[in-house]
Amino acid sequence: MPFALTEEERRLADTASRLLAAAGAADAVPPAWEHRSAGINRALWQQLAGLGLLGVGVAEERGGSGGGCRELCILAEQFGRALRRAPFAGTAAVLTLPGHEVTGIVDGSVLAVPAWETFPAAVVPRTRDTALRLSGSTVSGTLQAVAFGMDADLLLAFAGDVPVLVDLSAEGVRRTSVEALDVTEPMAAITLTEARATLLAPAGSLASVLTVLAAELVGTGQQALDGAVEYAGQRHQFGRPIGSFQAIKHLLADRHVQLDAARLLVEDAATRIDEANPNADAAARTALVAASDAADEATRDALQVHGGIGFTWEHPCHVFLKRARARRSLLGSVGTQLDALADHVFGVR
Repeated sequence: MPFALTEEERRLADTASRLLAAAGAADAVPPAWEHRSAGINRALWQQLAGLGLLGVGVAEERGGSGGGCRELCILAEQFGRALRRAPFAGTAAVLTLPGHEVTGIVDGSVLAVPAWETFPAAVVPRTRDTALRLSGSTVSGTLQAVAFGMDADLLLAFAGDVPVLVDLSAEGVRRTSVEALDVTEPMAAITLTEARATLLAPAGSLASVLTVLAAELVGTGQQALDGAVEYAGQRHQFGRPIGSFQAIKHLLADRHVQLDAARLLVEDAATRIDEANPNADAAARTALVAASDAADEATRDALQVHGGIGFTWEHPCHVFLKRARARRSLLGSVGTQLDALADHVFGVR
């Protein structure tokens, strides 16, 4: 994130960037057609765990690295750029909730993912709050699309307002792979029949979840824009690079300004969260609105700049567009997010 990073934060971003780039040999974007449903890149996940990056947002007394939301956002932006097969933002969301053992998640031996569709409306506007039914210490119901659901060991879901952790290796769990729009996030439908669950304390603020998702979207939009700028300097028409034409030049400049503004709002939200500022929730919602809009427009315009080649499977341009659109489907349109922000600011229930 090119704002005022400390030296330690710059090293963190550089380490993540180099690690994710090195994973590209075995985890290409886009994947080969025959590998489009491949699951998590476990080798990469173990490397992240070995460097302590999975526990960056976890307090040291809980077994983490003791970082804050700011450090999580630095990593999330790098993941948004690289789009490797690894559920960083989802696992960060699981680790946000207190009251459960995180050692296995932090050291990479346990893969924990969220069932986003059950999350409170503060995160997912069209939440399916009746998808799961809680009965004592068991849950039943059907989840339609869980990212990395075929690979996961633990599932964080909400049965109504109650957060629960479900052991996916236990009895009463049936998983089926389903098609996904985002080719870097394989999906699974999961049916739970009186599956054993650990009840967690009621969730407090989920501002850090929103902010990490926003940072990831900024990274995706930035990578798409960088690719479009590079292509516009290489592709020639009428004896000139197409990037010299005003229509292309101004379009890309607008997206740069838009992404930069979204990145600054993410920084502001992360800083407020780390400082326990009372306005952190509103800042997080604002950052998500800006990042969603910026990523949506940057990935769309990048595809237009690339022209026909951007639509081919082998080119990464469509992958960034699909990630942005998949997140829009999950988190709601910009209009829906603005409505939620207004309700929050004005205290509408």
